[in-house]
Amino acid sequence: MHMAEMSWRRCDLCTELNADELLKLREELNFLVYKNFVKLKKMSQYASRLVEMAGTLEPGTVIRPTIDEEGVKLLVERLYGISALELVKLNGYDDKNYKITEDPNVKNPLITSHSENGYVLKIMNTIDSQNVTVVEAQNEIMNFLGARGITCPKPIRNVYGHLHSIENINGKQHAVRLLEYIPGELLQDVPTSEALMYQLGEFVANLDTKLQNFNHSGLISREHMWMLTKIPELSKFTYVIKEQEKLDLVEEVIEEFKYAVLPRLDELEKGVIHGDVNEMNVIVGLKPGSSNSDYRITGIIDFGDIQYSYYVFEVAITMTYMMLITGDPRAGGYVLAGYTVNRRLPDEEYRLLKVLISSRLVQSLVLGAYTREQDPSNAYVSSTEKAKGWELLKKIRKTKPTEEGDPCDWKAIANEYLTRS
Repeated sequence: MHMAEMSWRRCDLCTELNADELLKLREELNFLVYKNFVKLKKMSQYASRLVEMAGTLEPGTVIRPTIDEEGVKLLVERLYGISALELVKLNGYDDKNYKITEDPNVKNPLITSHSENGYVLKIMNTIDSQNVTVVEAQNEIMNFLGARGITCPKPIRNVYGHLHSIENINGKQHAVRLLEYIPGELLQDVPTSEALMYQLGEFVANLDTKLQNFNHSGLISREHMWMLTKIPELSKFTYVIKEQEKLDLVEEVIEEFKYAVLPRLDELEKGVIHGDVNEMNVIVGLKPGSSNSDYRITGIIDFGDIQYSYYVFEVAITMTYMMLITGDPRAGGYVLAGYTVNRRLPDEEYRLLKVLISSRLVQSLVLGAYTREQDPSNAYVSSTEKAKGWELLKKIRKTKPTEEGDPCDWKAIANEYLTRS
């Protein structure tokens, strides 16, 4: 008998029950309601956990596409009508990326406006390929920023008229896209300077300001292991760190993130961020009429980590990678100077920078070691370790102020730079 029907029938007898019996009946009904509520809540939590697990990396999972160059050529010809004259494999963490130079002697009616600089074919990993709304968000954000003066890749429609397709590659489903190639040099390949770090800070602040007006439902619930909010889950992967001293440092940072950052997340300003502003994703070019060393920030690529997250995370991630390529913690101060001239960073958020930067270093070092263990041929995933990431982490965590100042007092460094500039 249905609970509601049973309760109504019992109420017909209410006039025949005394006060104690009525009280007992009410307690019985309350208990039934509570038991069903708890059961439904547990089911909901379990379902949410299944969804989350489906969208994040788990130890032992191989998610990178498996395809050879001949397969890439056939794929780009079938989907985009392009006959590849030249194919160059580009860096990629979990995805595979190829620069495509089109054969100009082969007519291609599928692409009406041909890119003179070539194209980039992106084959996404199996986890991100499951979330079609995120793929759509990545396409839309590039078109959004391109229309607002930010130089970034432009997605190209395929033979079906879509900006992406899901393809079966060696038995696994992968999202495939074609983007216009952005000319220029990568930040990692040019001489760095205080001025260039400052300009990057300005550029990222401008980027975040424009993204305040971008919204997409696919980003609200997005979860992936490269989000800083996932730092506590790094514990599942720390078994790849074999040296005890390094492991102790990793665990120290994870614990600090748990008690210093997680409780304050509701206080931080949120919005859509790029999520991976590093030396391999920033395009630079020589300033017209200048010397061979006067570079300017000209564009940004790789929107694979876009997320609805916290602006202070964007600042911390950018500062982290600039400290890595220079080997100098002070470089973070020049980035901060450029960012804060254009966007305010509250004091309570500034105070989190040290643990956030430490966390990004740990995230990159641990996931890099894990991915290298899964795919020894992918040297790109060890870039943070090769850039002496462990040494930088120790500097940030252990270095104490001297008479010459504190290399991690980024606010003081930023103020000093702005004063003399």
